[in-house]
Amino acid sequence: SSGELEPHAQFMSRLEREGRLDRAVEGLPDTKLITARADAGLGMTRPEEAVLLAYGKLELSHDIVASRAPDDPHFAAVLEGYFPKALRKYDEALRRHRLRREIIATVVANDVVNRCGPSFPSRLMAAASCDTHAFVTGYEAAKAVLGLPALWDTVAGLDPAIPGQAPAAGQMALFRRLAYTLRGETFWLARRAGRTGAGVAELIKRYGPGTAILRKLGPDVLSEVEQARTREQIDRLVEAGAPEALAAQVANLQPLTTAVDLVDLAEASSWALPNVARLYHQTGAAFAFDRLRVAAGGFTAGDAFERTAVRRLLGDLLAEQATLTRSIMAFAASPQAGETQESAQRAVASWTALRHAAAEAARKSIEEIEAAGGGWTFAKLTIASAALRELAASARVAKKG
Repeated sequence: SSGELEPHAQFMSRLEREGRLDRAVEGLPDTKLITARADAGLGMTRPEEAVLLAYGKLELSHDIVASRAPDDPHFAAVLEGYFPKALRKYDEALRRHRLRREIIATVVANDVVNRCGPSFPSRLMAAASCDTHAFVTGYEAAKAVLGLPALWDTVAGLDPAIPGQAPAAGQMALFRRLAYTLRGETFWLARRAGRTGAGVAELIKRYGPGTAILRKLGPDVLSEVEQARTREQIDRLVEAGAPEALAAQVANLQPLTTAVDLVDLAEASSWALPNVARLYHQTGAAFAFDRLRVAAGGFTAGDAFERTAVRRLLGDLLAEQATLTRSIMAFAASPQAGETQESAQRAVASWTALRHAAAEAARKSIEEIEAAGGGWTFAKLTIASAALRELAASARVAKKG
């Protein structure tokens, strides 16, 4: 698609700089043709995308072999699954296979690139400031935490030829939405893997149960803005031809990418996870974090650098929201403050009243930007984020005091 043209161009340029790609030999467009296609709103052709998929898999496979990722015990199942069932009883011999690392790397690289595209690994590692090991760890954990394998099977099982299931367009829309959510979840878990050194099983154990709890709660704990955004995503999927129940399942996954912060907040306190979630999302509503995330998520970046900057800005917004939520939790003292949406709103309002000047300054800055009209630009998002960062900083100072 035209939206992937710029990331593909960056990927090709990097391979060229490293001496691992000759565009002329591979029949790939040069920089001049890429620019012309961008101006015309065109993307890569199917044959060109096929070449990039192959390069993406080769590059990632090579990097995985060179990393510590294949040594993670989680990948023993990946190795076993590669062989026919009749051979799996020889598990000890399989574990000693001289190409064990290469087999694991090939299977994982194929899955990553098929699901998320050839430029995804390098883009995510740049945005998350992590290495290949952390990236692969985060990716594998994200699939399990979100329960994606079962959903992929369900979507793949839809038969466009059977009336009442889904046309091909609806099926592809579901796959694209799942890939979008997987990219986001991988980002957060890869960052944690990079910072803590956690393995795949450790990340799944830490964040899987909490994510399942929030999944059962559904959109009721979200702010009104986030609920509306989720409903909009469901409507788009249904409009494309997806069955409504499945569209809701898929769209409701996106808000769960914040679950990693919520689990961390709950484990550091005596609060139940649903109560933390209500307070977190009402904090987001009170200080426009939810509106800013929607704006940033819909922002069309000009190039790879701006896209990385927007991703990091989104990370900053979530970190600031977690900081404010932590401060309000400490102020409220009682976990009952998150029992209902109304009690969470009261806790946020009481906390805000004690920091009236700082809170109003942040709100006013955002309201002025929204009132100016003209849509959100990267500059506007940066100014709004800075205002909220100052409020979060004041909360940290108050806590130390």
